[in-house]
Amino acid sequence: MTLPKPVPATHGYGYSEGRPLRQVPDGAFLDTSPFGITVVEKGRGRVYLLRPGAAQPEGALQMEPGGEQDIWRALATPHGVLLLLVINYRQTALLHFAFDGTLLGSIPGIDDEDEDAEELIWGGAGVCVLDASRALLFVQDKTLLVSLPGLQVLETLVGEWPAFVSVTPAGPDRWWVGAEDSDALFLLTAEPGHPLRIQASNRPVSPGAPLMHVGYKMPAFHWTEHSSAPLSVSAPVIETWRAVVRNDGTPCEAVRVRVSGALVGARVVDVSVRYRGQPLPMVEEQRVNVVGVTAGLEAGATAELEVTFKPRSEGSGPLTITVEPCSWQSQVKYWQWQDKEEPRVLTVTGHPATAQFPLTVE
Repeated sequence: MTLPKPVPATHGYGYSEGRPLRQVPDGAFLDTSPFGITVVEKGRGRVYLLRPGAAQPEGALQMEPGGEQDIWRALATPHGVLLLLVINYRQTALLHFAFDGTLLGSIPGIDDEDEDAEELIWGGAGVCVLDASRALLFVQDKTLLVSLPGLQVLETLVGEWPAFVSVTPAGPDRWWVGAEDSDALFLLTAEPGHPLRIQASNRPVSPGAPLMHVGYKMPAFHWTEHSSAPLSVSAPVIETWRAVVRNDGTPCEAVRVRVSGALVGARVVDVSVRYRGQPLPMVEEQRVNVVGVTAGLEAGATAELEVTFKPRSEGSGPLTITVEPCSWQSQVKYWQWQDKEEPRVLTVTGHPATAQFPLTVE
């Protein structure tokens, strides 16, 4: 689906002024409003709208993205898009744009050069659209009730919000407010014509019995046939260990077979593997393992495994054979903007089947 070109919008705060445009991730954030409009944030600086029954999104706003320390949040209103900007974690601006890019209102005002006006909303912590005519702005030391569409301050409720907050409906004219890094919940009441009220509890949230992952499973491999009896191999005869593995969980993307032991690393014995009747190429890993990777195994499916040992010298020791359900995952060590796709590594994502037995080579 090709997204339309958004409407350019400017706000006059010098936000990210003079900085080059950044590469943005190809992700999306969706927020469904009670007005039937879904806001789609596609990367930083691009906002689209989805209306009920529409086959395509429509372009709403395109703004210049800021630096790595800038936070922003877009919410739908009946009039357009409400945008919260928090620059360098502190300097804050609340902007209300019409769908055509016209600025309907702002805090501080565009022509307001009073430093007290900026301090009024210093340290933005969150925003919430209450209804068609009201919105809430959370800043570091207060909560502001503002009008829509013009963003006139209707009421101020003193109270500290040192971290970013999330807001969700809790019933008619009531909302739950939860701050990051805190187990406390706050119940905010905003009835039209009545003062704002917040009931706070510093006790940890106690929702009752923990939620269980009912019906949620991962790939789980188990042997249906195998042996852990000691195995002896005498030259020039070769010996084959046979087993059948079954996936009792969900499908996996790949299967990794690992044969490990000191005799394998020391090349006392050569190992070859057949999986589902086909030879499986094995490569050396960490001097004590040989591993091979093949296609995944469906839920409830079985696979035959044959491991053949050919003597090269003499010795004895434990041997381990493991069949692992795996998937290819990106290896990201820290949060960062990515200009290209991260390399993927094979990661165990379920319960492996493991067999261990003594091996003697003569």
